[in-house]
Amino acid sequence: MEGDDLTTLQKIMAEGKKEFLEKGFKDASLRNIVKCAGVTTGAFYGYYPDKKALFEALVLPVVNGLRAMFLAAQEEFDHLPGAAKKESVYDYSSEEVRKFMAYIYDHFDEFKLLISCAEGTAFSDFIHDMVEIEVEYTLKFVESTGNDALASGRATPELLHIISSAFLSAVFEVVKHDMSREAADSYIESLRQFFTAGWKSILNP
Repeated sequence: MEGDDLTTLQKIMAEGKKEFLEKGFKDASLRNIVKCAGVTTGAFYGYYPDKKALFEALVLPVVNGLRAMFLAAQEEFDHLPGAAKKESVYDYSSEEVRKFMAYIYDHFDEFKLLISCAEGTAFSDFIHDMVEIEVEYTLKFVESTGNDALASGRATPELLHIISSAFLSAVFEVVKHDMSREAADSYIESLRQFFTAGWKSILNP
């Protein structure tokens, strides 16, 4: 890509991000984006067919990055022997949450777009997709360790979904409320302790 083209694209993406952050996807104005970027509508269409494609270009890399990180952590834990899973489940989860948060704060604006500005796009159910992964691997954990949470009735797949949804939604509150990284670290640790106590009451009563 030529230097001028790169500069034009960078301007469009920068102004697009600003417009989406200020107004959300639904109310963002393509006309305003191109005006602030100092380019023509025709120049914009040389890169993107519509504002939805621009929004996707801004957020898809971090969606894929976080999902890959999340899946890799789940897979790594899933491949541990059953005894090791039982012994390390809470410590392992704590370490992965720290990595998770570091990634979010390294790409804070993009996650702000996802969590607060994505209504009207395919990314509005972003958290739900993460929940589905979490539930899938929680069920694998229960099965592979011989845990009786499901068999005893202490848990159901629906309950696991609700708990996972509550946790991940709470995690992303740090983005909704623009918490500093330091404040988020303290909040997430309290949140982790709270949910760990709840998981122990289900998995290890």
